[in-house]
Amino acid sequence: QRSSHSAMGSAPSAPEMTCFSALPLTTGLMVSESLGVTPSSSSRPWKGRPHGASSGLTVSIACLAAACQRGQRRKVAMHATKQQKRVRLSEDLPKGVDFYEILGVDKLATQDEIRSAYKRVIRESHPDVNPSADAADRFIQAQEAFRWLSDPQQREVYDGVGGKFGEDALYDYSDEPILGSLSEIRAIEELTPASFMVNECRKDVTVRAEVKIQHHITNIRQRFRVYCAERLKYVRNFFNRRLKQVLSYPKLIRRLHPFERLSVELALTHHWNKTGVAFGKILACLKQLRIQIHEIGTHRANQAMVAERGRLATFIADEGIEEIFDLVTNWEPVFQQFIGCQQAIFKSPCIDLDKPTVVFVGAPNVGKSSLVRSISTGRPEVNSYPYTTRQLTIGHLWHFIAGTPLLIHGQIVDSPGLKFGPGGNHNLMDKLTMGSMDHLPTGVVFVFDPYPYTHGLLDVDEQVKLRNSLRARFPRRPWLDVISKIDVEEEEAKDNISKLMDLFPDALQVSAFDGTGLDDLNMEVRGLLEEMTKVVRQLQRTKIRQLRMGDEEVEWVSKEALAL
Repeated sequence: QRSSHSAMGSAPSAPEMTCFSALPLTTGLMVSESLGVTPSSSSRPWKGRPHGASSGLTVSIACLAAACQRGQRRKVAMHATKQQKRVRLSEDLPKGVDFYEILGVDKLATQDEIRSAYKRVIRESHPDVNPSADAADRFIQAQEAFRWLSDPQQREVYDGVGGKFGEDALYDYSDEPILGSLSEIRAIEELTPASFMVNECRKDVTVRAEVKIQHHITNIRQRFRVYCAERLKYVRNFFNRRLKQVLSYPKLIRRLHPFERLSVELALTHHWNKTGVAFGKILACLKQLRIQIHEIGTHRANQAMVAERGRLATFIADEGIEEIFDLVTNWEPVFQQFIGCQQAIFKSPCIDLDKPTVVFVGAPNVGKSSLVRSISTGRPEVNSYPYTTRQLTIGHLWHFIAGTPLLIHGQIVDSPGLKFGPGGNHNLMDKLTMGSMDHLPTGVVFVFDPYPYTHGLLDVDEQVKLRNSLRARFPRRPWLDVISKIDVEEEEAKDNISKLMDLFPDALQVSAFDGTGLDDLNMEVRGLLEEMTKVVRQLQRTKIRQLRMGDEEVEWVSKEALAL
């Protein structure tokens, strides 16, 4: 596979190229194995020369000192991350904590009274006012209390849970966006076709008159020179801004969450195999187009500023604007190919990290998709041929915690089938399935097929080997074994079911065809969602601690931040 640099190294010189055979930009991006630390997107530049420094030696010493300080801060951050792995929920939220007592208000207090009490407690326990350790604990607990009691819906949940609040991470779970959603790649708006962009720019220049004549310039010739140069600069900057936004994809992809990066890689690879359009080559084309637009606009603007007459400046400006419009219009095929790549990226799965997630894994064509369709809103494709599922399909399941008004919104994920366990020869689909367990806090439902001789790819012994290798890789993960297709009446299938039950006595026997065992599967999956809710809540609290410690650059928290 070629690297991303080779994919972007050469740009076509003619706009009529409509098909490319280079590899996608994202192919070759390696997913980092260190999950607890997010790399910084940019280094802090040196602000200026120290007072009294006049030689390059002094500047070098200052830069070296700044680099040493950054290295010390990095070591402190790594040390803090290692310590956070041992942080437990009870350290800053003791059992049976009463938020009303912390703020000193009654349970029937109004929002104004809660807000006033919160301000009073914060002033009294602020570290600058009271440096004691008890005051620091009270300061943090007051923030947590106000966060829960200031929201009427969360306050209702807290009042309903009662004395159980703080005993378990389950009872103070909140799906507010703390960890964030894996949708950063969708922040870039879809690129519009070249013809639409040209028409919009033409309206701005003519009908809307975005560029005004500066009547305060008394020299009429100079007035029109400036006016024509500003028109050219406006058209140049109009297209450059649009193209600069989409050209930021490589930088954005490099700092994505590891799982989201895998999703983007798989989406672009499928699009490349289907259409022959390489994402990196298209970006190189748009970069070359942006350079040409900048050169034409700048050259024509300089010509207009030195024109002998105002009429000549107007002619130069009109000719330059039409030249830019024709250039962009001729590159319409490249715009359409890039829009296709963007649409492929937008179809990649988006997982909300603040919601508990359960992923169905197993060998290809063992019936995972049918089970996901039976217990959630997900609608993955179900067919008899192998590798029906070529990407993650996400369904949703809502569950009330018994005895509380707490509603859990769970995510049920159908993953592509695996042929090899951890460390095997994985393709991108296998890496996506492994990434859903490596990089996301997910519960696992492993599905067996007792009669894989019709459409399956792995026999029962190979499925058992695959299951054991995954279980050894994730020993503390909430786990559920399921035997599907128990409606098959073949003798060999019944023997395999008995064999699997001897190996895994707690496994569920289900059939999506006649509905056998689906109710039990539904309840077991809900139990997994409750377990994963505790994990998600602890990850939320870890990120809150990091933000309170002043680490403003933290973007996401991995499951490895806690010893699960």
